[in-house]
Amino acid sequence: MTSKIPKITQDELKRVLIVGCHLHKWQGEDVRKVLQEQGLVQLDPLNPAGRYHDIFFSSRIPDYQQGEFERIVYLEKLAFETYFHNLNAISIEYFPLFYSQTLDREHLGRYYSRALKILEETHPEMLKQVLNYVQDHGPTRSSDLTNLGKADPKYAVWKTSRNSGTALELLWAMGKLAVIRDGNFRKIYDVIERYVEETRLVKETFTEEDEQLLKVELKLQSFPVIYIGKVSITKDGKVKTRKKVSFSLDNVLSNDMGEDRNQPSLVQLEKDSTSFIIPSNWHQLCQEPLDDEMRAIGPLDPIIWDRNLNKLFNFEYVWEVYKKPKDRIWGYYVYPLLYQGNFIGRLEVKYESKLSTLRFFNFQEEKGVIIDPAMTEAFNRLVSRWKNMVGADKVEYDNTIPFEQ
Repeated sequence: MTSKIPKITQDELKRVLIVGCHLHKWQGEDVRKVLQEQGLVQLDPLNPAGRYHDIFFSSRIPDYQQGEFERIVYLEKLAFETYFHNLNAISIEYFPLFYSQTLDREHLGRYYSRALKILEETHPEMLKQVLNYVQDHGPTRSSDLTNLGKADPKYAVWKTSRNSGTALELLWAMGKLAVIRDGNFRKIYDVIERYVEETRLVKETFTEEDEQLLKVELKLQSFPVIYIGKVSITKDGKVKTRKKVSFSLDNVLSNDMGEDRNQPSLVQLEKDSTSFIIPSNWHQLCQEPLDDEMRAIGPLDPIIWDRNLNKLFNFEYVWEVYKKPKDRIWGYYVYPLLYQGNFIGRLEVKYESKLSTLRFFNFQEEKGVIIDPAMTEAFNRLVSRWKNMVGADKVEYDNTIPFEQ
């Protein structure tokens, strides 16, 4: 094992992040290939001009249509939903890695454990009753079970006002049901045996170290740069870090210059020795060229999800939808704009469905950005793709938009 951590420049690390996130060129023609390449995509219900996952796919697929994700992924059973840091749709091949822990109550966490305890005390037959209904009737919505009554607000789970909704969510969290989304992103539940192939419904046994390393490899597939912070090497060649890490960094110290996209490697930034886990084939990623398209980046995209990574671009960004208006710096739902390896500004976009109008407003240009004809053309192509994605009839701009229309 080497006793030195490989060095990487800031420009190289930026390139690894952009290329590793598949934002350097169009990735494919539909969500199947993108999901396979990315491994997972975070989910969020807010829909100002397409939900987050729509923005995620439209920045990687030029002709993406809103709703394509739901129509393809859930119908073809290509992904399953679970919490992995946040709520994610994860490629179905990784199901066994998460299935075992859902079968164990101790992995439910405080939120679901509390709801389960109260539901079992107040309605002891509810879980069995709801599970039997889904088994007998097939894909089920909470609204199909209105006869089960209103849920007590004290223990109702996320945005659920019915006992049936609480029970369905708990059965999903316990690995008994799978979530399917309709075209409006609403949840439908079915028994797990009808959604996941029998060969994947196996309770795998992993050591804690192996499980955590496999999950890091999965995360690395979508989040190609993982911030670690300051580390040091002990005399016996061990990696020591202040940041709590769930697996041994010693296992990734010597993986530099590999060829496996998902194999993790530990590197240090030249300018300040900050450490990151990145794909071991990072030298290859650095050689990939960037196209001339402008992309709007969703607030949960791996390229900006970690604020420590924004510093690589000398770019400030915080998703402020849950802040009070008076506390916002940038705006309600702001999209950073990525162009030729840099963030050139931020803007807001809203789709007025009743007017079939897509509105672009509140553009905030980064200092030092020079808007030239090529950048303007790239912006106009972005607008055209966005209009097509949501199915708008017309586009409107406020006076902050600096690009010629």
